[in-house]
Amino acid sequence: MDGSGAGPGAAHPRLTAGYLTRLRLAASFLTILPIGPRTPASEDDLAASFGLFALVGFLIGGTLAIEDGILSFLFGTMIRSGLVVLTLVVLTGGLHLDALADTADALAAGGDRERALIILRDSSVGVFGVAAVLFWLGLQWTALAQLDGHARMVAIYMAPGVGRWAMVAVAAGLDYLRPAGAGSFLKPQWSGPNLRIASAIAVIAIIPAFSSQARAAAAAGIVVALAARWFYRRWLGGVTGDLIGAAGAIAEVAAMLAMASHLA
Repeated sequence: MDGSGAGPGAAHPRLTAGYLTRLRLAASFLTILPIGPRTPASEDDLAASFGLFALVGFLIGGTLAIEDGILSFLFGTMIRSGLVVLTLVVLTGGLHLDALADTADALAAGGDRERALIILRDSSVGVFGVAAVLFWLGLQWTALAQLDGHARMVAIYMAPGVGRWAMVAVAAGLDYLRPAGAGSFLKPQWSGPNLRIASAIAVIAIIPAFSSQARAAAAAGIVVALAARWFYRRWLGGVTGDLIGAAGAIAEVAAMLAMASHLA
């Protein structure tokens, strides 16, 4: 009898381990949590983990919603909103805000493609970048402070998930403009599957929070993703990691604004 353990029963543990590896890769990239795989991941696992960004986003949102519920025993909506936004920035390592700042600075180059790409590679932050981050923080904080009760919980849960879904949607099928970095996630053969997986996760995640606010958040994320794809293609002819992250940050705050609006 073969003692290797191979056979139909062995496929399930391997499949489960593969999904867990990809989820850990996605979570370790999007958060500061030290939960990445202990052994080097394959290129396919790294590329496939991009499709799980939306799942990590909704997990972040759920965590923040729990935090907000606990803080409600101590503070009013304004202070809680600031603390929730602060936790989001700390938990994600400010990755999306760094990307937003770099993209805003690159926009100052106008139609000069090469200068814009140089600015995107520069780690320093200029005036446009600082202004973009301040506006993002202010809009996120004040929009959340407008909400209370069930609508508030939905907003906190939905916004990070919508933002991470938008990252996948923006990148799907567009050329990556750098030889390294986030390009490891953007293998062409994984583009379609990742978008389908991220979209399926988003649809399932919205079900328990389904409401007019949830629909408004989803619509805002879709609009931002489509607009960013069109703009990036015309502006630079593709995407970089910063452009993807900036689109996610904009989709996140757009979702929050949509839920806080009178139309939701």
